Amino acid sequence: MNGAIYVQNSKNVKIGDCDGTYVTIQSSCPSSCILKESGCYATMGNVAIHVKRLDKEAEELSALDVARAEAHAIDNCYKGGPVPDGRKLRIHISGDSRTQAGTRIINSAVGRWIKRGGEFAFSYTHAWEQVPNELWSNVSILASIENTSQVNKARDKGYAPAIVVPEHNGAKAYQIQGSDTKFIPCPAQTKDNVDCIKCGLCFDADRLYNKNMGISFAVHGVKKNELKRRLTVLK
Repeated sequence: MNGAIYVQNSKNVKIGDCDGTYVTIQSSCPSSCILKESGCYATMGNVAIHVKRLDKEAEELSALDVARAEAHAIDNCYKGGPVPDGRKLRIHISGDSRTQAGTRIINSAVGRWIKRGGEFAFSYTHAWEQVPNELWSNVSILASIENTSQVNKARDKGYAPAIVVPEHNGAKAYQIQGSDTKFIPCPAQTKDNVDCIKCGLCFDADRLYNKNMGISFAVHGVKKNELKRRLTVLK
């Protein structure tokens, strides 16, 4: 697997009926992510089994090596043949792309995937400070930020922001102190029987950007109390 795998219908409850890529966290994620060493959701539950294996495989690999492996996995899904019509792809259910060269490689593979019949790809990145948004031309991608001081920085780079908050106070869009951007609480967390595929808000990051909007995700999972203590969004 070389640190990256492609899964046809990931069966991820939150995402829904969607394909996905899983990539080593240690060799692909930027050190700027405060959750990289502790608290990353991809290191919890069933996903953790795959991530540990991917991390071990990629111990001697660079971020660029991993990007090439991910592109190879995308190119060879469905045995390299047609992708079922209307198929969606969540890249980086675990992992990221922290280099410009690697991002170009992955983005090109996604472009080929779309030409083979895939509908669109979406994701989030902590590497928005290093990787220009335009390099993700084939992916609807949001900037994962830690606090409101980063909102305008992300927008200056062309990214709509996605932020983690302690909890949601409802389903309506709201502003967080220190930012004029309106954040929409993730509908998969605030409404019944909604997953990423049924929601679709993150599928058009450009629209969110143009409307000066972002997505907020409430802390969840087995370590949510620990994560709440580490959040700085309300400071």
